[in-house]
Amino acid sequence: MRVHVYGNNLNCGYDITKQLRAKGIDVEVFIDLASDHEQDFPWWDDKSLSPDNLPSWVHYYPVFPNFVFPTGKTKQLINDFAKCDIALVSCYGPILAMKAKVPFVLYSVGTDVNMIDFVDDFKCLLFNTYPLRLKLKKLIKIFTFGRMQRKALKSHASRILLLMGYQYRKFIVGQGLQDKTVKLTYPRDIVNYKADKDEQLNAEFAHYDHVFFMTSRQSWKSVWNDPKGNDKFIRAFARYAKEKKPNGLLMMVEKGVDLAATKALVKDLGITQYVRWISDMPRYILKKYQAMPNIVIVDQFFHDRWFERFHEDREGVKTGFGLNAIETLSSKSLLITAFTDQEFYGGETPPILTAFTEDEIYQRLVQLSNMTPEEKDQMRQAGYDFVFKWHEQDHRIDTFIKPLLEVYAESAK
Repeated sequence: MRVHVYGNNLNCGYDITKQLRAKGIDVEVFIDLASDHEQDFPWWDDKSLSPDNLPSWVHYYPVFPNFVFPTGKTKQLINDFAKCDIALVSCYGPILAMKAKVPFVLYSVGTDVNMIDFVDDFKCLLFNTYPLRLKLKKLIKIFTFGRMQRKALKSHASRILLLMGYQYRKFIVGQGLQDKTVKLTYPRDIVNYKADKDEQLNAEFAHYDHVFFMTSRQSWKSVWNDPKGNDKFIRAFARYAKEKKPNGLLMMVEKGVDLAATKALVKDLGITQYVRWISDMPRYILKKYQAMPNIVIVDQFFHDRWFERFHEDREGVKTGFGLNAIETLSSKSLLITAFTDQEFYGGETPPILTAFTEDEIYQRLVQLSNMTPEEKDQMRQAGYDFVFKWHEQDHRIDTFIKPLLEVYAESAK
């Protein structure tokens, strides 16, 4: 079985290819310039790599793929990609596999599946808070890539591997795709993730009781954005800071469509002295922060008015673990985030500081301040045990291999 992988959001394609190769599968990954974010390329996480220094099983096409009217490098990409038995794709991979006329399995690590719903896609364009330039870019994608993505997923996808619960009822059930959809957890190298302590970095922040590190980009003003819910944590932290006067710091990454709004919110809430802005960083540097003994990683909380977009989940939005949460627990660090995706985890709730509303976040901050060092260590270890059970790649990658083998067998008939 020869497998071709496409779509490298947060380097997932590159990572999964390595895992499949370790299992003895003949697999190669294809990367182009469909993304304009450095975090979606192998050299962002592995400083030994560059566009001119890649493993032989990585095929790099330095072009934005024109799948509508393929010529030149895009045509070469399609022809090369077609030389496989089955494809494992994300991002615009369904389009590529459809053009290459190969059976494919989609694993959704971003908004890949969302594009199947034209109405939702168009409302996102109208109601999000993106600048005009990005809205125009989105409009073009809706009527070109979006149209082809819908056709590829509805008519050509053999399996859909879903990793995020919020997408299930609206995009999978809503489009009648549940019969070929499998709910999975993402495989990750849990055992070897944790970085060695950086003594210089630890010394810089050692005088704080807690360093709260919000790693997600600022995207929260509209539920029609990628709604991270950053503002809920900031407001809760401001209340916590004013009432408890903690010896703490809130670090935030300086990126996101609502960055200016976040900076204005910090100023209006009067917590500037508690906040430090830092630049985005590759994973090999992020690991050093995650290894700090007083770090508390702040992940996502989703928009309070989720029901305006996700009517099907009006009783409660389904939010689970992204890569950042998985890696945080792999580092044996404390994590505060929203979590309601127990269905993906056998009904279990992870041992973390889980919260959704602003008041719940505040209560978790108070809880944290009252925890003993022993209680924190117990939560760190329990979090690691949880993420090992549900995400460790040595056994979780088999859940990706199974549908690949099934589709391969079906296509061979």
